[in-house]
Amino acid sequence: MMMIRHTLHEAWSTLTHYRLRAALTMLSVTWGVASLMLLLSYGNGFGTALIKAFDQIGKDLIVVFGGQTSEQAGGERSGRRIQLEYRDVVALRDGVPAIDRISPELRRHLPVSFGYRTKDHSVAGVEAAFETIRQMDVEFGRFLSDDDVAQRRRVAILGAGLKKELFSGLPALGTDIKIGGVRYTVIGVLRKKTQISNYSTPDDESVFVPYSTLSAQVDARYLDDIVILPAQNGLRDRVVGEVRAALGREHRFSPRDERAVMIMDWNQFRGLVTNLSLGLNLLLTIIGTLTLSVGAVGVMNIMLVSVTERTREIGVLKAIGARRTHILGQILVEGLALTLAGGMFGVLLALILTKAIGSLPLLGPLFEDTSGQGDIHLGVSVFALLVALVVLTLVGLAAALVPALRAARLDPVRAIRNE
Repeated sequence: MMMIRHTLHEAWSTLTHYRLRAALTMLSVTWGVASLMLLLSYGNGFGTALIKAFDQIGKDLIVVFGGQTSEQAGGERSGRRIQLEYRDVVALRDGVPAIDRISPELRRHLPVSFGYRTKDHSVAGVEAAFETIRQMDVEFGRFLSDDDVAQRRRVAILGAGLKKELFSGLPALGTDIKIGGVRYTVIGVLRKKTQISNYSTPDDESVFVPYSTLSAQVDARYLDDIVILPAQNGLRDRVVGEVRAALGREHRFSPRDERAVMIMDWNQFRGLVTNLSLGLNLLLTIIGTLTLSVGAVGVMNIMLVSVTERTREIGVLKAIGARRTHILGQILVEGLALTLAGGMFGVLLALILTKAIGSLPLLGPLFEDTSGQGDIHLGVSVFALLVALVVLTLVGLAAALVPALRAARLDPVRAIRNE
């Protein structure tokens, strides 16, 4: 214990004696640590914004499309076209317990008009469950209810882009619009979506009405797709298998025939986005580590100069009984102290800079969104702190080890005679 205390005291005395040199050395480490943490903060914010924008299509979303059989089954020929109908929604709702929510989706491009403004837009006939499945965030008013669907009400929810196009800055709630010449009342307006994935027309450019109402207005025997939300995320594979089996019974195709119906599990695509984010974080970590290593080279050079200047002192210490481990420990402690002190100031600098910068634009300008939900929000995370601590410790040891070994190997006689 006394030896450790003496070593720390000697290291402190040496660093305070060479204050200017120590401060300049710590400055390089400070900037290296701050750069590393800023890069990690940017990478983490970029990945979070990207995944958040991807998830706006609907977390754990499963979409079922019609297809074409590739196998003979039930006496039917292969190559038969499978088109989804509303009875399939009923069969899945009753026959697949692992489904939490399900909704048909019927899309038609129809003229949508308000006053003198008319333009063809995508009109989606859906049910109330669509709001939860597709994460439809209503900014004004409400989404469709089960009563709206059951009573075939002529009500509509507008995407943010469509609302702006039809109404500009005027309020839309409670007003009447015409869809395909039929009058509908606007009961809701969706919040702007910074959505980077879709399987049809973007939600911002669509209008949503009850499926029962739209199906009575247009030819609606066949659905465009069926959207499904599993009861639990871990049940997705089970749901996919049971959905294909249930539809196979309805349309008489083999449940092994994956081409008969296309079932898209959106979480599979989410993995690609996550891997992209991880790859960027890894790249930024390497760049930050290299930047910090430049500071470590500075620490090593300063420590080598310090060892050279203190050659006689080290020789005297060895002559009066100091062991190699004592010299090695003292130089290592000095190097680590410089590195860790610079690292602490680097963390503080990173905290100040991330707080001052706040956020950087990413998807907001692309989607004309000023809410900030698509921006990169900077912040020092626990992960960034741990990575910086590990890298800093390794770099500090590597920078101090070479001078420490050189000092420990000095011959005491030659060291004392050194001028």
